[in-house]
Amino acid sequence: MLADMVRMIRANKDRNWDPYLHEGDWEIVNSKVYPTKWYPLGVYQRLGYATFKVLAGGDLEIVRTSGRMRGKILFGEVYASAIAVQDPARALGHFVKIYSSLFDFSTIQCEQVGRKHVVISHDYDPDDQANTPYCFQLIGYFDALIEMTGGTNARIDLTSKQWQGAPSTVFDIAWD
Repeated sequence: MLADMVRMIRANKDRNWDPYLHEGDWEIVNSKVYPTKWYPLGVYQRLGYATFKVLAGGDLEIVRTSGRMRGKILFGEVYASAIAVQDPARALGHFVKIYSSLFDFSTIQCEQVGRKHVVISHDYDPDDQANTPYCFQLIGYFDALIEMTGGTNARIDLTSKQWQGAPSTVFDIAWD
């Protein structure tokens, strides 16, 4: 994920990134990003928010669409096991397990409430300004997973938003 953001920033050096990035962030942007190296969470947060503001112009639907496109690549290549079974509910549950094994800065849980209905709750830093666009990126991932595993007409409602004071962000997800 960091490598993707670094590529986007490098490809758009003519844009004004300075309001969003720290000097140390530029050291990472201008160096080789290693997939097995640990990078501080703050770098992810700032680069994510910077790309949201500078490239997406603050448009959450652009972030969702980008998440959907990136999700298709991730689940088609890197995490193909998430779509091995053509069952959106199981794929979303598998995504939550993968996410939980990769990230320790937030918690995510999935509850199946019907054959074509799950609720995912995501607990992240409510004070991080990147929380909202990050959740819309997740919605794009969910869109991709549902589509890639045979679901259609995905409906994803944010029934609780952490950035508005709720204890977690809740994605109510249903499909045909």
